[in-house]
Amino acid sequence: MMMQEFTERTGFEPTYDEYREIEEAYYDFDGNKDEFCADWVKNGGASKVYAARVKKIEQLKSQMLELDRQAKKAASDYEAKIKRLEKKLEEEQEWKPYEDPHNVKQADYDALAADSFTKILSDDEAKEMIAQEFGFDPAKITIVHEVFTEEINRHGQLRRSGTTPRMALFHAWDWNYIVFNIKGTTTMGWEMHNGHLQMYWG
Repeated sequence: MMMQEFTERTGFEPTYDEYREIEEAYYDFDGNKDEFCADWVKNGGASKVYAARVKKIEQLKSQMLELDRQAKKAASDYEAKIKRLEKKLEEEQEWKPYEDPHNVKQADYDALAADSFTKILSDDEAKEMIAQEFGFDPAKITIVHEVFTEEINRHGQLRRSGTTPRMALFHAWDWNYIVFNIKGTTTMGWEMHNGHLQMYWG
């Protein structure tokens, strides 16, 4: 019996796999096509197929949940392994704080900032001082308020590790600090330190 013949006789359209089971039952049935189909309908064949479908769907859901659980566990295991390797690599590279020798040292800046007579300059005050001392156009000056911190490893490689405040400070004309950029220049920046101008390498 063909699947189409079964469908025409029962009004039920099974899947290919479902019909293979129905066909096996037909081969074991003692009767012709019409009798088998009538018996199949009478004995709730469609309901049984629907029940089997529900059971199969539940099995597939269970399998999917298990596969998802396994995938999440594998991802978690890989992530933990990567973190261990990253930590090991970090330890092997021996990263340490680094300061570019061309720039004002953080310790020098901190000493100026810690003095009770040191004043934090506004951007306008800092721009005016820079313009007065070095002749830059105030309109092209941008005062910088923080700079990047860096680290160096045992192989001499550098990386940025964060930022640290570098407010414009004034204590006296020979003890001060301002870091700034000039619009339209190709340099990374400038530092005014104790009345002297130098490039900032950052």
